[in-house]
Amino acid sequence: MRSFLFIALAAFAIGITACDKGVKTEHGFRFIHHVKNDGVKAMPGDAVKVQVYTYIGDSLMSSTQQMNGGPREIALYTAENLPKRVPAIYDAALLMSEGDSATIYETIDTMLQKYVPANLKEEKEVRYEIVLVDIVTADDKAKEKAELEARFTAVQSKMTTLTADYSSGKLASQLQTLPSGLKMLVEDKGSGAPVAAGQQVKCQYYGCLPNGTMFDNSFQRGVPLEFAAGVGQMIPGFDEGVQQLNHGGKAVFFLPAKLGYGEQGTPDGTIPPNSEIVFYVEVI
Repeated sequence: MRSFLFIALAAFAIGITACDKGVKTEHGFRFIHHVKNDGVKAMPGDAVKVQVYTYIGDSLMSSTQQMNGGPREIALYTAENLPKRVPAIYDAALLMSEGDSATIYETIDTMLQKYVPANLKEEKEVRYEIVLVDIVTADDKAKEKAELEARFTAVQSKMTTLTADYSSGKLASQLQTLPSGLKMLVEDKGSGAPVAAGQQVKCQYYGCLPNGTMFDNSFQRGVPLEFAAGVGQMIPGFDEGVQQLNHGGKAVFFLPAKLGYGEQGTPDGTIPPNSEIVFYVEVI
């Protein structure tokens, strides 16, 4: 629905832009407001979720819909960290409320010119068609960060206990061992559709060694891992384990070295050679 709405708004914007000169923003960009609500505007230090279609002339160069499958979250600079070259979308976001649509133009200067396709070298401007979907305030971000940290702490505590129980043999009767050698402790199979090979999957994960030493996780980043299942994008044991679950599933995977990082381990030494590794995984 949002995609359809944006396409309609963008088409409308293109139709009226020619007769609307717009206004100059703080940093010199030409800005044209199409849908203008009376809501609260974003402030420096906030983040915004935006749909952006980028054009040179009539040629679509990129879009958040194509690249992200939906809106992209952009952190807005504060006065202290504002770069010398301010992005046009930054100026636009500060002039918009949730649900607004606008067009902003950026002059193609020497730096941008090298990224312009040969057949568009005569064009003078980049045009950004924007819909501001959501404003995430600095307070919202702080709350989200606190929640993520609490979630990480809970998962870390859980995995510290679980790996100790695994190493002592307490989990032996609860483990499911697959022909590949992958061992699984399934907490919840998941009530959604099964994970199918070739399907894009999003997971939250926590990876550690059998002694409980964490080497990576997605919880602290606040961004789930996204990959295509069953096509070799992930190490074999992780890939296989995820495909045993449904969407909404939760499990712990115990990967022998041959299904993880093998005889070489990782180049930085975080995962030693011939090391078994453990993942707690939530399939979204």
